[in-house]
Amino acid sequence: MIKYLMLEPTNRCNLNCTFCNRRVVVKKQHDINIDDWNSILYKLRKHPVEVVKVQGLGESYLHSEFDILCEMVRRYFPSSYIISSTNCQYELGRVFKRSLKYINLLYLSVDGFEDTYEKFRVGAKWSTLVKFLDDLKHIDHGVTDITINYVVNINNYMDIEKLHTFVSEKYPFISEIRLNIAQWWSENQELREDYTDDFYNVLRKYKGNVKGKAPWTYSDCWWPREGFIADVFGDVRICLLNTTTEPIGNILKQPLDEILNSEKRLKVRKECEYNTPGRHCWTCDYKRLSAILSKILL
Repeated sequence: MIKYLMLEPTNRCNLNCTFCNRRVVVKKQHDINIDDWNSILYKLRKHPVEVVKVQGLGESYLHSEFDILCEMVRRYFPSSYIISSTNCQYELGRVFKRSLKYINLLYLSVDGFEDTYEKFRVGAKWSTLVKFLDDLKHIDHGVTDITINYVVNINNYMDIEKLHTFVSEKYPFISEIRLNIAQWWSENQELREDYTDDFYNVLRKYKGNVKGKAPWTYSDCWWPREGFIADVFGDVRICLLNTTTEPIGNILKQPLDEILNSEKRLKVRKECEYNTPGRHCWTCDYKRLSAILSKILL
C-alpha cells in the first residue's frame, strides 16, 4: 500500500544548484497539466496516503497553477500531510499565498549565508532571498509550518551559525533550520567529501536540527514498499535517491497495479528486505550518510 507520494508539478527551474542533478536528468522542460494531475491522483485515491510531497527536480512555484495542484491533492487526500519547497527566488504573488491554505510544511531552500548561499545555489541572489523573507513576514501562514532546508557540505557548514543568528533575529516565523548532509541522486555516481573534525564538531552543536536516520541499512528503506514517485511526464521510479534509473512504468499510460507489481520494483523490494542491495541501490547515499550521521547524532 502506498503511504508516501512524491509528485512533480514542474521540472523547470530558475537556478542551477551544485548538489542537484537535474542538468543530467531533465531532457525536456515541462509543466504537468491539470487533467494529467487529476488522472494520477484518481488512480492513487484508494491508497492510505499519509504524506504527499508536491515537488520534484524543478521549482514548484514556477507552475502557474501550483495552488490548484495543491488544492486537488487536499481534495483527494484530505487527511494527508502535504509538503513542498521553494528556492525563494521570485516575487510573492497570489499563487503562493493561496497554496499555503493546503500545505502543512514548506521548506525554504537556503544553503549558506550571503556569498556561500549564492555560490551553491547558482543563479540565486541573497538580496532576492531577503526581500522574499521580508515579504513573507506579512503573509498569513495559516496551518503552514515554514522551515529552512539547509544542504550542508564541507564548504558551507561554517555558515550554519550565521544563518541561525540571522533568522532568529529577523524571521521568528521560521520554526527551524533543517540540516541535511549533501547527497547525490544518480545511480552510477557517489558523492565523496572529506569531512573534517571541525565539520563534525559544528554539526554536533546543532544535532537537534540534523535530519536523517542512523544507524540505517537497506531493510530500513520503505520506498519500495510504501513510496511512489512520479515525474511531470508520469514516469514512475522506485525511490527519491535514484533519479537516473530507468522508470518502472508510466502512471498516465498504465494501470497502477501493473506498475506496483513490476518485476524491477518487486526485485528491489526483496533486495532491500534481505539487505542484499542490487544495482539500483549500490550507490545509495542513505547508506553513505548513515556512517556520517552516526558520528554526529550518536
